[in-house]
Amino acid sequence: MSIAGANVLEVLSADVFLLILDEVKNADFGGVKALRLVSRAMNELAEPLTFSSITIKIVLESAPYIEHQLSTLASGNSPATRWTKRLTILDLVPVMLTAMSQYDKLQGEARETMLACQKRFLIPAIQALSNVEFASFRIPERGPDAEVIRALSQCPKLRDLSLSLPVDFESRERVPQLETFANLRVLKLTSFVISASAIYSIGRIVSRCLALEDLSLWNNRGQQNTQNLDIIFSGSMPSPSFVPSLTKLTVRNTPFTISALSVPYLRSLVHLDVQMDEGNIDASLWQTLALNGIQIRYFAVYPLDAAAIRYLASYEGLNEFHLRGHSGQEAKACPDEVFHTVLSRHRQSLHKLSFSSLNFRSWSITDNYLECVLKCTALQSLILLYHYPADKECPGLDPQEKLSMDLATLLTRITESLTSLQTLKLSPVRQYPSFACGKGIIKYISAMHESFEREICGATITCARTPTFQMQETDRLLGPFVLSPSIFDPNNGRFNPVEVKDKYRLRFPQ
Repeated sequence: MSIAGANVLEVLSADVFLLILDEVKNADFGGVKALRLVSRAMNELAEPLTFSSITIKIVLESAPYIEHQLSTLASGNSPATRWTKRLTILDLVPVMLTAMSQYDKLQGEARETMLACQKRFLIPAIQALSNVEFASFRIPERGPDAEVIRALSQCPKLRDLSLSLPVDFESRERVPQLETFANLRVLKLTSFVISASAIYSIGRIVSRCLALEDLSLWNNRGQQNTQNLDIIFSGSMPSPSFVPSLTKLTVRNTPFTISALSVPYLRSLVHLDVQMDEGNIDASLWQTLALNGIQIRYFAVYPLDAAAIRYLASYEGLNEFHLRGHSGQEAKACPDEVFHTVLSRHRQSLHKLSFSSLNFRSWSITDNYLECVLKCTALQSLILLYHYPADKECPGLDPQEKLSMDLATLLTRITESLTSLQTLKLSPVRQYPSFACGKGIIKYISAMHESFEREICGATITCARTPTFQMQETDRLLGPFVLSPSIFDPNNGRFNPVEVKDKYRLRFPQ
């Protein structure tokens, strides 16, 4: 048989071809593109992967190819028409000319050419992508937005939509018209000014999307005006017998109020992730959730009040419990109620537990609180605040009061009791000096983490059981990637850091 005229499936055995299939799933974009040229059979394999996702950026760097890309998409003859399921629209040519236009990279003839291309082909290109299921659109500060949103709403299979406004968005009352969407299951609005008009616009899209499962509202601009989320949910019930499908609600950095009026629409809720100011969640919400037997499985709400504690104590079965502080006013702490009441109630079901960015005086792990944590024997992931006084890396300082036990004791007790644990993250916390700021605070935190890492690696595990979990340090300012993770070395009975590439480390000022 002539190999030149043979089908690739006649040359390769089935076993070899299946191995290639497995590798293609992990190939980078360049490798998948090259695979399309091998044969028709390989092209049929690679083409869906090559065109599964498309990003549109009409910027100076895309000038050599953007007209061809958009015109090909708009023609309906591109393979993307068949295969694209994810569409990302990042940067477009601003339509409106303002005082800020002088700082745009696109100027003069280049801007006019790109703008003409955008006006001619962008909307037809979006409309041609009839199989898109996920779309992300970063709304330009100076347009276009309404026509792009309208085109996205016409994608028949679109189920997941993410819209974001630039941080420097000036037209704070300009609200994208969302009412044209009808079949979304996921809606995420980021850097969104939650004005009264925005609340009503969001309410209209929620009422139209009867199968909505996931709603996220993120505001990164320190908005001060408080809005009422009851307007969104209480007006979204088409009938009293309607069973809403919303299972996940996330609200971050947005001042709002919410009460029992929203509960009918939240009857299917199992995932609640909310950061707000103290007192903005009315006690009636928690009381009504409990009365209706609505049991949250993922709970990340801060601050907590007495009503929230009573709600969490009213049922069993919480899988994830996360307490994260935020930039708002420090709330009245309730650690005793959390450790002794909430953890005790859900000790058999909790898989993930975390405490982060909280006041170390209230929330550092102590002997008393550790006893409560160790009773949660199903834990797979655990993040704790560990009080690490400043005299640890500065022996010349007077000894300071220490709230947490020594690391060897902590690690030994966790190893003995939490046999399902896969990841342990410790965040060293203390009172930072008032003089430390800018580069100074970065250097200070760097020194603290280096000292803490040495103590972790010097702590001897004294129990018979070998730790099977990985350790990692976290920090509220620098994130969880500051230092290498550590794994247990049975040869010396201690944790050793895992070497990682420099790109995953921060280089601190000297």
